Amino acid sequence: MISDSLNRIWLLSKKNISLYIKKGPVLIFGLLFPFFMTLSWAIGRAIPINHVFIGILSMTSFFTATAISPVVLPIETREKSLERILVSPISLNEILLGIVIASTLYSLIITSIITIIFILMFSISFISIATIFLMLLGIGLMAILGSLLGLLAAAYPTDMTSNVMIIMNLIKFPLLFMSGIFIPLHSLPPHLLILSFFSPITFLTDLLRFCVDGSNFFPYLFNIVLLTMWVVALFLVGYMLHKRTMPKRLAETGKTKKKMMMMKKI
Repeated sequence: MISDSLNRIWLLSKKNISLYIKKGPVLIFGLLFPFFMTLSWAIGRAIPINHVFIGILSMTSFFTATAISPVVLPIETREKSLERILVSPISLNEILLGIVIASTLYSLIITSIITIIFILMFSISFISIATIFLMLLGIGLMAILGSLLGLLAAAYPTDMTSNVMIIMNLIKFPLLFMSGIFIPLHSLPPHLLILSFFSPITFLTDLLRFCVDGSNFFPYLFNIVLLTMWVVALFLVGYMLHKRTMPKRLAETGKTKKKMMMMKKI
């Protein structure tokens, strides 16, 4: 039944949020990194407040979305709770969707709070009500996209969160610096503009520029389509990888058990 499947996905999502929202990697890479990145970028520079607002939203949406999804499977592999989930009547799709929804909700909540604070403090204005809807749509797509990207990195069959976070950081920071956050797309030379197409943050940032002050480089529909294509591609690739690596992850759990038994004997 679809209702039973949705109920299982929601229960997994609530479990993931309650268990992992206070974990060290989630707090460090989800909140502290975008905060200090913004400080280092904005302090001491004559950057318009609209551009600071756009940069903060883009970085916060991306970093918070990639905070929970990479750590769930490695931790549950190490704590052997993944085995219990897999032997229950829950499909791989439901497990993955439970992680994605938890990570997406975390991103949306944090990004919404920061958006409201910025609007109230600096009286950020928008072009129209329609652009507010487009901004929320872009942030929502980035929350899903970032969650799927973190889940893709978590396909590496390990029970160490540090291994996955290293992979995640090797992906996140190039994507961040290739986007149009720090240097507007209008100012990029052609070869760097081509490179920016490989970062999904580029299209969120450009969409936010359209919503806030109309300084976008691409048409807003183009940005939405590209973000949607990234979401679909990451979901398909992530599902196929997890389907292949899940047996290896369980084998990794078996290795951990043997190591613990050997340590006890010693």
